[in-house]
Amino acid sequence: MSVGTKVSAEEACLRVLKDVFGHSDYKGKQKEIVEAAYEGSDVLVVAPTGMGKSLCFQVPAVATQRGVSVVISPLLALMQNQLESLQQKHVEVAALNSQVTHQEKQQICVDLQDYDTRIKLLYVTPEKMSKQDFIKVLDVVYENNNLARLVVDEAHCISEWGHNFRAEYRLLGKFRERYPNIPIMALTATATSAVQRDIIQSLRLNKSNLFTALHPFNRANLFYEVRYLSNPEPLNQMNEIFDYITTLYRRRGKASSGVIYCRLRKTCDELSKYLRSKGLNSKPYHRGLPSSILDSTLKSWIHGVAGEGGTVDVVVATIAFGLGIDKGDVRYIIHFDMPKSFEGYYQETGRAGRDGQPSKCILYYSREDAIRVKRYVHSDPDKQRDNHDDEPTPTQRASGSLDSLIQFAESPTMCRHVAICHFFGEIIDDSDQEVLRSYCNQMCDVCKYPEKTNMRIKKLTSKDLAASNVPFARTTSYSNGVPLPRNVPLESNSNENQWPVRSRNSFGGQKRGNEAVTENGGGSAVDKPVTMKKPKIFGPTLVTRPFGSAAGLSKPFRPPTYTPRASSAGTSASAGTLNPQQLPASRQERRTQLPSFKDLPSQSAPNIASMSRSIQQEEFDHEEHEHPDMDENEPTTNDRESSPIDVPHVDMSWEPEHSAKAIYNVRFKMFKSLRGTLHKTLTPTFGSEPIWQKISSRMLDDVERARIIFQTSKAIESNALLLSSTLQGYLDRIESRKEDIKALSKLEMWDSDDGKEDFEESQEIVQILRVSVVELFGEKDVRPSGKGKKRGW
Repeated sequence: MSVGTKVSAEEACLRVLKDVFGHSDYKGKQKEIVEAAYEGSDVLVVAPTGMGKSLCFQVPAVATQRGVSVVISPLLALMQNQLESLQQKHVEVAALNSQVTHQEKQQICVDLQDYDTRIKLLYVTPEKMSKQDFIKVLDVVYENNNLARLVVDEAHCISEWGHNFRAEYRLLGKFRERYPNIPIMALTATATSAVQRDIIQSLRLNKSNLFTALHPFNRANLFYEVRYLSNPEPLNQMNEIFDYITTLYRRRGKASSGVIYCRLRKTCDELSKYLRSKGLNSKPYHRGLPSSILDSTLKSWIHGVAGEGGTVDVVVATIAFGLGIDKGDVRYIIHFDMPKSFEGYYQETGRAGRDGQPSKCILYYSREDAIRVKRYVHSDPDKQRDNHDDEPTPTQRASGSLDSLIQFAESPTMCRHVAICHFFGEIIDDSDQEVLRSYCNQMCDVCKYPEKTNMRIKKLTSKDLAASNVPFARTTSYSNGVPLPRNVPLESNSNENQWPVRSRNSFGGQKRGNEAVTENGGGSAVDKPVTMKKPKIFGPTLVTRPFGSAAGLSKPFRPPTYTPRASSAGTSASAGTLNPQQLPASRQERRTQLPSFKDLPSQSAPNIASMSRSIQQEEFDHEEHEHPDMDENEPTTNDRESSPIDVPHVDMSWEPEHSAKAIYNVRFKMFKSLRGTLHKTLTPTFGSEPIWQKISSRMLDDVERARIIFQTSKAIESNALLLSSTLQGYLDRIESRKEDIKALSKLEMWDSDDGKEDFEESQEIVQILRVSVVELFGEKDVRPSGKGKKRGW
């Protein structure tokens, strides 16, 4: 790492800023930040979207004469956008993620370990930092004195989103343990003082050598407006949005670029289709679409000219869209429904007006929608974590942030700009009109139309009626798959009507962490224990769909051997006794699997967090967990096998049907686990060709093999769920299938006529693989099974 005097740092960085990046001068506190980073300090940057945070680490990375800056980035789209921009500027840059081929990764790793490596910036996902093979590469880079710094972009993932967005951000503190003298830079646009402390603590930044740059949070060029709705009808709201956009076009005299954020992928599709039918150039953007379509939409929106043919003017997207993308002329951001946090709202609206020109930010708000989001936040099991050091739990933090956003929307007298700055901890003298004008010169609905805003908020449904408009939907099982007793009442959330009190000082970020929030988001409607008769417990029903498992069976169903009932308790069961985790248990066995009545939650009601989960799966797409352009093929710590393997990106989607037996997140985790096991078994570094020669009659390239594995994983997971009656049975069956997959390495057993029972289940995996070849590429490509003997799929 190059360390010099302040003058040399100033000269080196300014030269790169002008010659490489084409800027004549710095913006905001960029100068102080890049020079502190160049001289080897730890740096924390908190700045609004549009300030140019990327330059803060790119300039010192290029200016440093020797060394690689490792950049942690949470989204593939963000990586790709910065990679392309740097390559156009002839900067030596590389990335290691699932979109890079195996051969390219090998070459990058070789280049990194070169003593005179030319790579200046290396972009990786946070998951990559915990992989042993990558750590070994970093060790060599470090030993060669080529590890310049670690850069953690979107560092708020450590705290506000660290528990349900990218949990492995929490593990980045180990970098400081392993490489104690390497400086670290963390950057974020959304960090309250509590989140800032969490970032410093988690990354173990050196407080004695820490440069902190806190930019003002106010975006004076953005016009904030809240539009109030009463139990809105989607079609009416879509028409209102169309009218708003066309009115904006007429006033500006031309079309404009914009983004509409929705929680549901289905809403994205429907709203985009509606706008297209009305003549607007609109496209949806979410993880349910193929990568090729997402890339095409993104490029057309970024590089096109609004109003011209073939250009996407309006992107209707879920929350991941726009993160880290440099497009200055976004003239409007519309939230079709309520964001799940104040930080999220601020970051999403911050993608407007990055060129400094006036832009609009519209939030559609109804109390019914606020209730839905509150239930989701309180029911998210990923946020139910142990509390440490008397800090608020993730649920409390999320709830406090959401409550502040509700206060923001329901405050018709407090300036929107001032409210935002209050939330992030800025101290503002509300009594000084000159100070207030410096924050908002009639750039929000409260300040520009105070009387209209006070009238519009009266459109909101009363709090009691809003709660009745969004009834709880009852589920039929606990979160572990055990069915509920039929006469156990559903716990209600009586605090839904106890909305946050609006006050001038209620938006401060510091107050959120100390608010007491109950596990279910409020009190129970049942105030004292209910005396109940012993319930009749009914066992879980095994629901099967015709033909659904045909692809996974190579032989007809074989009924279990009948075993007479033992005459005494001491009689041992015979080999034919059923395994209740693989086949439906008897009524008595199922009854003993249920929790005893005394173990049920207090007030004889199940926890609403577990009960409402399956319903919430339908109401909310988990884009925070699996972003459309996030490196979701990187296995997380809990999923990782003993020897981690990179799973290549494929243009295929996994959209399972809803099931009460296993929630979406669990099924997605099992699907990824199966896929990883198949890749590890079928695509080792050496010796994979004999395996694939037994699957297909022709040579398959890496992309085709990855597609076959993806399709096979879908079939195996679906069959495992279909043949299981409980959640535990499903999980056990997945583990069993993974063992069957690993046994495929015994090539001599494939299509064997010896009838080896210990390989029969693996033979079914063979057949599913061959069925996948047929489904994807046609029957002519499949390798016949057996020795001239025809076998069914």
